Amino acid sequence: MQLELFPFDVLNDLEKQAVFRRIRNHYWYIRNLRGGRFGQARVRKQYRMVQAQKKRLLMAGVSRRELLDFLACCRLRCSAHKHPFELCQHCPTTATNFA
Repeated sequence: MQLELFPFDVLNDLEKQAVFRRIRNHYWYIRNLRGGRFGQARVRKQYRMVQAQKKRLLMAGVSRRELLDFLACCRLRCSAHKHPFELCQHCPTTATNFA
């Protein structure tokens, strides 16, 4: 028997999709920031915001595999952006399919 020190968050589907949308927006912002010395603080701030959202999802009971698959999609490493050009379950429906 495992001792639970604090209760887990309960997210309904709408709240979970909102958290996924926020993470996707943060990665979009990171990709479009200019490089250089002055952009590094903004990039770190965005990564900290993503980390907080990831922790919230993990504490709500989202599986680590689902979260990693979603992050691969956010980082443009899913099949929608490279061969075989198939949309994954996390890709927005407005994504461009090149096949």
